[in-house]
This record gives sequence, structure tokens and C-alpha cells, in this order.
Amino acid sequence: MKDIAILLTSLTLISGISWFFFSKDKKKDEENQESGDLEKLEVNISGMHCAGCAAGIEATLKMVSGIKYAAVNFATSKGEFLYDPSKITKQQIIEKIKELGYDASIDLESFEKKS
Repeated sequence: MKDIAILLTSLTLISGISWFFFSKDKKKDEENQESGDLEKLEVNISGMHCAGCAAGIEATLKMVSGIKYAAVNFATSKGEFLYDPSKITKQQIIEKIKELGYDASIDLESFEKKS
């Protein structure tokens, strides 16, 4: 009887963990199929002090609806984003970065590195 209880508990935990990790992938796949017209945005980002800053910006923007891909490089102070323009605009992406406490610009001439 004790073995059956352990087996049922284990199966419940495994199925819960599987659902948690794999249900997100299905949601992402559905989002990706909604629109095939993705645009690329390269942004200059200042105010990052370490690679952790870059990782934080990247992780936060990956969770924003409409952004399909995000990569932020601390060494070059640049961010690259693949987004769905029907869901989010370039300016909204820049505003999200600014909400996190960093400065962002598309224009290289008006960009001043503040790290």
C-alpha cells in the first residue's frame, strides 16, 4: 500500500512538472503561428553595468507580448529584437527598456554610452 502511494505521488509530481515546462512551448508556438510578418529592431542601450543587466533586459522583454526574440549584448551595448509590428511598436520596445531604468535609442548619433 505504501509503494502505491509513493508511485501515485511521484506520477503526480512528474505530470505537474511536465505540464509546467511543456505547456509554455505550445503557447509560444501558437503565438508564432499567428503572424508571419516579423520585423527586426536593433537598439543601442546605455546604463548597463554588467552582463546581469543585459540578461535582465533580455529576459524581461522576452516575456512581452509581440516580442518573439530578444538578445542583449553588454559588451557592445546593443539589443536585437524580433517582434510582431501588429502587436508592439518600436517605440513601445524602447519605452519598456526605459521603464527598466536604462536608456535606449535607435539613432547611433544621439546615443551616449553611460556604463
